[in-house]
Amino acid sequence: MEGQFVFYASVIIPIKFEEEIFYGVTEGMREVSAGSWVEVDFGQKSFQGVVKRCVSWAQMPPKSRAMELKPLKKALDKKPVLLSEIRFWETIARYYLCTTGEVFKAAYPILTIRQQEVSSHKKAEDVIKAIKEEEQERLKLRSGGEEDLILLSEAQKKAYEEILEKIETKTILLEGVTGSGKTEIYIKLIDKYLSLGKDVLYLVPEIAMGNHLHQRLKNRYGEQLLVFHSSVTQANKKLVRDVLTYNNPEGGKRPPVVVLGTRSSVFLPMENLGLVVIDEEHDPSFKQDDPAPRYNGRDAASLLAQMLGAKVLMGSATPSFESLYNCFTRKFARVALSEKYFKAPPPEVTVIDTIWTRKSHQMKGSFSQQLINLIEKTVAEKKQVLVFRNIRSYSPVVQCSSCGEPLRCPHCNVPLSYHRYDNSLRCHWCEYKAPYSPVCPSCKEQALELKGAGTEKIEEELKELFPSASIARYDADIAQSKKESQKVLSDFASGKTDILVGTQMTSKGFDFENLALVAVIQADTILSQQDFRADEKSMQLFIQLLGRSGRRTTKGHLVIQTNQKNHPVIKEIEEMAKRLAWEYETGTPNAANSDERPEGNMMAERSMYCFPPFVRLVNITLRHKNYHRLETASNSLAHVLKNSRSFSAIEISGPFPPRMEKLRDEYQMCISVKFAKDKNLQANKDALKKVIDLVKVPVQVILDVDPA
Repeated sequence: MEGQFVFYASVIIPIKFEEEIFYGVTEGMREVSAGSWVEVDFGQKSFQGVVKRCVSWAQMPPKSRAMELKPLKKALDKKPVLLSEIRFWETIARYYLCTTGEVFKAAYPILTIRQQEVSSHKKAEDVIKAIKEEEQERLKLRSGGEEDLILLSEAQKKAYEEILEKIETKTILLEGVTGSGKTEIYIKLIDKYLSLGKDVLYLVPEIAMGNHLHQRLKNRYGEQLLVFHSSVTQANKKLVRDVLTYNNPEGGKRPPVVVLGTRSSVFLPMENLGLVVIDEEHDPSFKQDDPAPRYNGRDAASLLAQMLGAKVLMGSATPSFESLYNCFTRKFARVALSEKYFKAPPPEVTVIDTIWTRKSHQMKGSFSQQLINLIEKTVAEKKQVLVFRNIRSYSPVVQCSSCGEPLRCPHCNVPLSYHRYDNSLRCHWCEYKAPYSPVCPSCKEQALELKGAGTEKIEEELKELFPSASIARYDADIAQSKKESQKVLSDFASGKTDILVGTQMTSKGFDFENLALVAVIQADTILSQQDFRADEKSMQLFIQLLGRSGRRTTKGHLVIQTNQKNHPVIKEIEEMAKRLAWEYETGTPNAANSDERPEGNMMAERSMYCFPPFVRLVNITLRHKNYHRLETASNSLAHVLKNSRSFSAIEISGPFPPRMEKLRDEYQMCISVKFAKDKNLQANKDALKKVIDLVKVPVQVILDVDPA
């Protein structure tokens, strides 16, 4: 085949395929180079792909030279992909043990590829022009002495100066108590990097949190702010990419921009990146579960910054154990912001033993009389209440009182939840939905009963208990409507709503100045997660909720209703609240500045039993519709891995069934592999993947590096 083509192109296409795929380049397509968009045939299908590299016949791998290569079908008239993007895809693919094609598919989903061919109503040059005009207005304000300054408290100034001193050489972890004003420090640093002509990537874990920040940042940066997440229209996503890759026909650099986005923003073409801000860095929403690449947006953003020479600032009131470990090993520099901006006294914590309250007949539905009294008092004082329940629906379980069978999803081994607002039964894992009927499908008796209370039922109970109060709900069902979601949040922020019932979506990032009481209903569902990170996640959630109240000058109050009043996490939260109160009253330094940390015992346990952050974890999930085939394949693979000398692991456990033994009509089994965090880590991971590929078990195999 040598001489038939002028050269050869390695093309990345959006599929899971391990080997490089080469195509011949004909005389008429000599303009094709690395980064070019092309159309190719692969198998029986046609794909749009990106050229990874161009080589001569001699430079091709021997395996490819032995094949009959197809020619490139077509060179596409699209803006080339940056070479830095391709390098980033390859790095992500290697770390997360997937293929470059899978990463490419995540960076350029099919809708994004199609949208590139459609003209947007707004052009990149329009945005650039608007940014320049706004900058002229800012210059006029400054010359008139009306410069828009961010006024920092003494504590914020100290933290900001410490960040400036250390950020040139290390990733910064800003550990700031809730209400301490981390966002003002972010903005101050963003201003600095914009003034240097550098772009900024501001990552948040969830869209709801991004929406909350959006208006504040829009007021400050105007057209300079670009927003990128899954709810943004394809036209606006295209506009963001066009602005980032804009080439000024008159020469000179385009004005710098701020991109506010969720984890997928790390795949944007940001060659001019100067700063990455990662807010709520501990949040598990940064981790992609399905499909591959199963990356962590926080870690991927840090890697991108490292590749492009940008600086990284992470922030959280409850840092992840991984980030605390990185501070301990001096990979990160920790900056503490332990003083609330408005200097409110630390919140009070009350734990209500629901076992005792039930026995003493002091429960009304989901609420203890003590909590009812506190809510009543708070509303009477014209303050607001957040009632937290981490399960949406009216009832999370529907069970037959005659035969005892709970209704389960036909596709997953989980109970179906009842949603009263549309009288439906739903699976929250696969979104199976069916109309509700009181007749049991097993015994045909009309004996179905609704068990437990989700956010819908909690809202209903509150309306019965407090008929004169204004009550609203904020969960995933409400968030489906952007209009309704915004109304609920704006009404609560403005004080129109007295009591808000919410799920985990309300636990972070929101600043409700009149919120005085946060109540956690049925906290046991938070404490009883089957996960080695369960205590860490529970602790983080309670601390985040603790910080939602008392954000101005009012003292906040966190009430936890639980059957496990002696749970270690509950005890830690109570002790922390007492310590903060003592420090506030005596004026002693905050424990955030010392080595005494509430997570100390949990970290020690992780170290003792070899769990992250002290080791690297790779979870292997096997899936198949036939349980016996899955079981056989899982046992076979586990046997091979445990006896393999190709890699060195600290521990290999399994196979064992995960919490979700069946998901979307497929059974699941897991194998867990722990690796030492040393110089051989990547080589060991590569060898693990190679062994798995060679075994070729007849079931689906999924690799998850650093599972959340």
